[in-house]
Amino acid sequence: MLLTLGTLLVALAMVVLLFGERGYAQRIYPNISVRGVMVGGMHWTAARRAIEQQHAAFLQQPITIRYAEEVWQPSAAELGIQLEIDRALEEALAIGRSDVRAENVRITAAVWEQGLDVPLHLSVDQAVMQRYLMHLATQVEQVPRNADVALRGAEIWVTAEAWGVQVLVDEMLTEMTAAAQSLTPQVVELRTRSLVPRVRDADLAASEAYLRTLLAGPIRLRSPSSRCRPTCSWEWPVAQLASWVSLRPTTSEAGRPSIQVSIDQAAIRQALRPIAESLREEGTLPRVDWNGGELRIITPGDAGRGLDAAAALVQINVALVGGERDLVLPLIPLPPPVNPSNLNSLGITTRLGLGVSSFAKSEAYRITNIRAGARQMHGILIPPGATFSFNQNLGPVTAAQGFVEGYAIIDNRTQKEWGGGLCQVSTTVFRAAFWGGLPITERHEHSFRIGWYEELGEPPGLDAAIFTGVYDLRFTNDTGGWLLMQSSVDLQRQRLSVALYGSPTGRTVRMDYTILKRTPAPTEPVYVDDPEQPVGSLRQSDTARGGLEVEVYRWVYQEDQLLARNTFGTTFKPWPDIFVRGTRPIQ
Repeated sequence: MLLTLGTLLVALAMVVLLFGERGYAQRIYPNISVRGVMVGGMHWTAARRAIEQQHAAFLQQPITIRYAEEVWQPSAAELGIQLEIDRALEEALAIGRSDVRAENVRITAAVWEQGLDVPLHLSVDQAVMQRYLMHLATQVEQVPRNADVALRGAEIWVTAEAWGVQVLVDEMLTEMTAAAQSLTPQVVELRTRSLVPRVRDADLAASEAYLRTLLAGPIRLRSPSSRCRPTCSWEWPVAQLASWVSLRPTTSEAGRPSIQVSIDQAAIRQALRPIAESLREEGTLPRVDWNGGELRIITPGDAGRGLDAAAALVQINVALVGGERDLVLPLIPLPPPVNPSNLNSLGITTRLGLGVSSFAKSEAYRITNIRAGARQMHGILIPPGATFSFNQNLGPVTAAQGFVEGYAIIDNRTQKEWGGGLCQVSTTVFRAAFWGGLPITERHEHSFRIGWYEELGEPPGLDAAIFTGVYDLRFTNDTGGWLLMQSSVDLQRQRLSVALYGSPTGRTVRMDYTILKRTPAPTEPVYVDDPEQPVGSLRQSDTARGGLEVEVYRWVYQEDQLLARNTFGTTFKPWPDIFVRGTRPIQ
């Protein structure tokens, strides 16, 4: 029975071959498929169409690539995937068509009986697939972001770390190529790896915290003293603090990247300088004796106060790192501006000006006050560029300073006043500054001509009146060096002398004067009542004298060059005979 069936098949195959050579000349023999697609009896074109239809979904989207929420569905052509249909059809068409007829009969019979499935091969152009993956990678890959801390003005900018992503192209090529072999649409997860940032958040956490502490708020400073110029309190805003901070990349002891935060100490010291100037309270100058050119301090100056810059710097740095930000600045004593250590460096070597006046026949109270006033002028140091004030250096005219009351005629009556005779001292100081060639910035004339000031041959008008709180005598030390004022009272000759010493100036002074107008003395005497004198007593206190308008001229030369020309004008009023009569009743 089997033999009969086999014989029948062979016979059938022979029939097919006999007629197939004509009927199947351009068609595939029956019962042949290509990867499951039956193509027997089909022409090439139809067979190709059938295979393409079978794998249309695969060719349109062979591989779906997924990454997180993203999905890519490239075509086979985009991935370089190609089905070798023509190769398979060529193999299918060649079955039963060899040059050996007997072999063809055997193969045809076998195919007729059992069927034959021709494999369908797949080719992948790795370069095309790689290009696609590289393009996809540009949409996915991220460069890792390093953590960073920066200052923009007073604002702290923090950049958080971010991990990077890298597409594993080679692994994807292998996996996608393998997935494509199924010739059915496949889903492939995009293979990536995380890239760790070089600088981590933890690396900069301490630096960020330090910065936030430094810039937590303004720093306020104040003085424990109220004697400040122009203020006793200051505030450094956060923006100013931030300007002192610098950041520099570095490496920690553990070998990790870090940021070094530095505070510019020089900038803090610079900011303290104007504050130190405001806080500085200069000590007083000492009283100095000429001592024949060997200067010696006779009354030491008082110490001053100033900022303790080193201690203040420590306070500020403590405040910056978290300490109290309202600071009371520390003060330390300052030595007097002139003391034994620098006295001989003042350059006081030469007498520059001398004023002399006579107080002959003065009453005892007047001599007492002249001596007290002269003591107040003795030993005064005048710094370079400073303006001397007679009233400021004279101080209070009180008994504690050695002054006494004396009689004076005020508003046509005799009354006691403190310090009568002090104009003798101011006049003599004026003359010392006059002959020293110093600029006289304030000088007041006497209302009436006083004989004492002309007894040594001086011209009228070479005097200076003072009245405490109203009239002052001022001159400026423009010599560029220190000046020392010395006074002396010669009781025997009844003369007052005031000298100014300093560094040589090369100045010489020439003086002249002109009387512009004379006014006759009043003929009517003036009587002044004195309730302290008994009734019937009469004494003449002043002799009548005429008025006078006079100008005193001064030329100041320096090395034969005219430095200044000054005019000092004076108008003396006429002065009557004055008699003091007693009005006290006799008991």
